[in-house]
Amino acid sequence: MAVDVSNSFMEELNSILEIKTDYESKTYNYEWIEKFEEVIPYIDNIIRNPKRFIINEEEIVKVELAKKVTVESVIHLTQHTNLIQDYDKKKGEVKPSKILNINKDDSLDTYENRVIYTLIDNMLLFYGQHSAKILGDSYYIDSKEAKYEANTKIGTENVKVSLYYSSLDNNVTSNSGANIEARLKKIKMQLDIFTSSELFQTLKHLHTSPVRSPIKKTNVILKNPNFQKAVELWNYLQTYQGSDCAVTKKKKDIHDIGLVKGQFDQAFLLDYLGMVTLSQKKDEVSQRKAISLALARVIENILDLHDEVLEDKMRKVFKDEFKNAKNKVDKRNQKIINIFNDKLESANKAMEEACSLLD
Repeated sequence: MAVDVSNSFMEELNSILEIKTDYESKTYNYEWIEKFEEVIPYIDNIIRNPKRFIINEEEIVKVELAKKVTVESVIHLTQHTNLIQDYDKKKGEVKPSKILNINKDDSLDTYENRVIYTLIDNMLLFYGQHSAKILGDSYYIDSKEAKYEANTKIGTENVKVSLYYSSLDNNVTSNSGANIEARLKKIKMQLDIFTSSELFQTLKHLHTSPVRSPIKKTNVILKNPNFQKAVELWNYLQTYQGSDCAVTKKKKDIHDIGLVKGQFDQAFLLDYLGMVTLSQKKDEVSQRKAISLALARVIENILDLHDEVLEDKMRKVFKDEFKNAKNKVDKRNQKIINIFNDKLESANKAMEEACSLLD
């Protein structure tokens, strides 16, 4: 009989479902900030200890203008005896008219340093182009509305339902909360320190030409951890295609969507079965049959959504959930009993005190 009620309910069911969804979000891309923060300490190590190479400038000068006579100067003189002005055999002294003078100087104009110089320039340009575009607030708005109307007939009983469902979820994330502005200021301050460094200023005054990709794989660049991280950032900036701000908007109006409408139909049936237990005509549909119908529909819904669920697994889940639900009910009932007992005890004490006063 119970199965007939369920089938009759669904066979006579007429239902309409209308759903409206509206989603909008705005998110900012902070990935490049994290990349800058990650690599800046490595660039700082290079700036503080830059690679140098020695430049030897050789020139033939008058003896009196020579700053220092080196081994190279003596060897050069033996190879160019025409520069000897006089020779004292007794003292064994040679008096040259001119001599080779070598000026030794160190230079920051190395390929590796030019790479760092160009990288800092690229970072400044990238920062200027992107920093101002990510100071807005991120947000999302997720709105859903559903209107469900249905009617059915069970024997002589007419059943109707009208349901309106509304859901709104929105969130605004302020960049001040994420400390983005403070992080950007810190990056800019570090870049300013880099541009005022000896390495950067020296190469700037030399009008150093920027290095172009691809970067040469010198021993220093391949083996030095600081340069390895710098090259990572170089490649990141060269290939960056990220969007500073992404705006997403999705709006849908759906009518009579199959699976979802089916779930609403099932919910209508379960509501009906719940109301049956309040009926005065308990001889027609018993409470036990109503529960059986409700459980059957719940199981069907689960199988519709997850048809791979095994019977043993479902039995275990049901057993566990039944146990949890019963524990909650038992605790709630016990709490009520405890409150009742406390009130009763208080009333008894008050009665005893009143009786003692009368005595």
